[in-house]
Amino acid sequence: MRKLFAFIAVAGLLLAACAADEPTVGGQTAETGATGATAQTGATGAAATAADCAAANQGALNTPGTLTIGTGNPAFPPWWEGGTIDGSEFEFNEPSLGQGYEGAVAAEVATRLGFAFPDQVTFVPVAFNKSFAPGDKDFDFVLQQISYKPERDDAVDFSDSYYNVNQALVSAEGSSVATATSIEELKDAKLGAPIGTTSLDVITDVIQPTQEPAVYDDLAQAVTDLDNGDIDGIVVDLPTAFFMAAVQIKHGVVVGQFGAESDEYFAMAFETGSPLLECVNLALEEMKADGTLDAIEQQWLADKTNAPVLG
Repeated sequence: MRKLFAFIAVAGLLLAACAADEPTVGGQTAETGATGATAQTGATGAAATAADCAAANQGALNTPGTLTIGTGNPAFPPWWEGGTIDGSEFEFNEPSLGQGYEGAVAAEVATRLGFAFPDQVTFVPVAFNKSFAPGDKDFDFVLQQISYKPERDDAVDFSDSYYNVNQALVSAEGSSVATATSIEELKDAKLGAPIGTTSLDVITDVIQPTQEPAVYDDLAQAVTDLDNGDIDGIVVDLPTAFFMAAVQIKHGVVVGQFGAESDEYFAMAFETGSPLLECVNLALEEMKADGTLDAIEQQWLADKTNAPVLG
């Protein structure tokens, strides 16, 4: 159940939100895009900025005064970077450092909502399938490369896109698929992907191999099986494929990507009915309109999205 502020605290925040003539983000007047959802902030009507919206919906937070964000553990590059810190429960990378593509997006969204990052932001580990499972959440929103799917939308609410993505095949030099240039050449391959992902959907629905795919709870075991020759390749999102080929897989190669014109996108997931969804969508609109989201993509993903298309 949501923890609510006392009425007088919420009223004070509402008055503070309405006091400024021109709400600002980072010292500049925030701009919102022409499209997307319009946030409703109770009696105040439509919010002018993400910060206005969040100020009027403080009572929806899991923890008063703190934005709680969920993500996977371990936190893999290039989505999260910066390494670990003492006392962190996260493997590989500490989300509160705000580094990596999702790290930078989370930090920017939190800031535009009016939270001091990282002091007023808490990160909690969330298993991938739990991200979009029905029921109460112990986070305000979660992001961990969750592709929007209509059937997932039945259990949670999704934000607008924060990254449009293609799936890709990663393998090792010398494997039976390492030099493949078409989907037809993958028909007899033994391929693997994490359970419940669109990556697994690509194997079963797009490639349709003659062998049953290997299904994993996490990518660590998939990498081990690929290194041991038990599978021929792993399907993952394209930026992750580049990281795996460079760091995790012995003599790894990105074979290619699927669907250059794909409409798949990553979205943040919220407990159904959360008013914070509209606030985050406003933040994303602002980031798209002023070029911030493009700049984050160029910083963290520009060299991890150039791969041939497997037709």
